[in-house]
Amino acid sequence: MRPTLQSIVAVALAAVVPLPAQAQAEATRPIVAVFAHPDDERIIGPLLSRLAREGRETHLVIATDGAKGVRDFAQIPAGPELAAARVLEASCAAERLGVRRLRLLGLPDGGLASFAELGRLRSALVAIIDSLQPAAIITIGPEGGTGHPDHRLVGNVVTQIVQGDARYLDVDLLYASLPTERLRTAPPARPGVTGMAEALLTVRVPFEERDLEAGREAFACHRTQYAPAEMDAVNRYLAHAWNGTVWLRPWNGALRDPRLFTP
Repeated sequence: MRPTLQSIVAVALAAVVPLPAQAQAEATRPIVAVFAHPDDERIIGPLLSRLAREGRETHLVIATDGAKGVRDFAQIPAGPELAAARVLEASCAAERLGVRRLRLLGLPDGGLASFAELGRLRSALVAIIDSLQPAAIITIGPEGGTGHPDHRLVGNVVTQIVQGDARYLDVDLLYASLPTERLRTAPPARPGVTGMAEALLTVRVPFEERDLEAGREAFACHRTQYAPAEMDAVNRYLAHAWNGTVWLRPWNGALRDPRLFTP
């Protein structure tokens, strides 16, 4: 029997109708940012602000307690007192960026490079990822941002989790960085960032001036780590490197969901 026009239309509609629901479900899945220290979120501050403005659920995971980030001007010794101060700073920054929930793992600052600590990090991240089922995870790539060993280790563990289990095939993993080409002409700041080639940073998410300002205000929360003049220098450095865009590299070369950052 030859198919009728009505049957052809019915089959076509059956194939098409579920797609909007699927797209809507994708848009409601959260985005998770995973970094090593309080203040590392600065590299995607404007993006977190933009996502929050658009109603996207964001979570920020900080692996270490930051207890060794001693600066003479802050007059706080390494240890529990500094860790407590950095919890408050991280909470301040997350609130300003509109993060739905801040998760502080409290692992030892500068002490991730052991089987025990890496195991704890992996277990904690797997539990968070499984509970949230995010659409995307943003972390630092193999260059480590500033090159800090904790940055490299956190990014490596996140990558291991995503690439090692078929359950995470529907999760986009992105490395946050800055284009090397723009860093060459950026005003000086410390610490600087080890960039990536611009051609590799294929996911480029524009932001507005209000997001840039939100990122600056969130960064200002980290008073134990940067004197005002240092913050100003870092802000100029980042604004030049961003040039109105947060730069990301999909870990395997392409986004699974090309609509990920489309409101």
